Amino acid sequence: MIFDSVKNKENYKDHPLIYQALSYLDTLSDGEIPSTQKVLIPEILLCNPVSLTSRPAEECIYEAHKKYMDLHFILEGIEGIATADVSSLHVTTPYNEEKDILFLEGEEDGCYYLKPGQFMICWPNDAHKVAMMHGTPGSIRKIVCKIRMEEI
Repeated sequence: MIFDSVKNKENYKDHPLIYQALSYLDTLSDGEIPSTQKVLIPEILLCNPVSLTSRPAEECIYEAHKKYMDLHFILEGIEGIATADVSSLHVTTPYNEEKDILFLEGEEDGCYYLKPGQFMICWPNDAHKVAMMHGTPGSIRKIVCKIRMEEI
């Protein structure tokens, strides 16, 4: 798991796909969110707009992926994201290969509150519980970039 600010994108030049995603995200105006998926490289680097309302942690569930890593970039609001190693959690919904997702439950290893301009990268072993509220429920607008692991 990586937690950082898009202002530090130059630190990721040695990771071309991560750097390309961050460079794209850095071009978005404050609060600007695309209305549809932005395909930077077909089937390899996809950026999906997401709008949601945060909720109590106990209403959120861990997810993890195998084919793609996630890069969560916050445009508006504050989103809590808890992380834990997949191997330390209990599977509640088995892996769906077509959707590249499985769901889990268990104890967190850490929790981070992302603000506009910040991002979190979750590798396949990083289960992540998203949409957690900070104090009270709030509106969150973000981009989730999916980066194909075979290309990393």
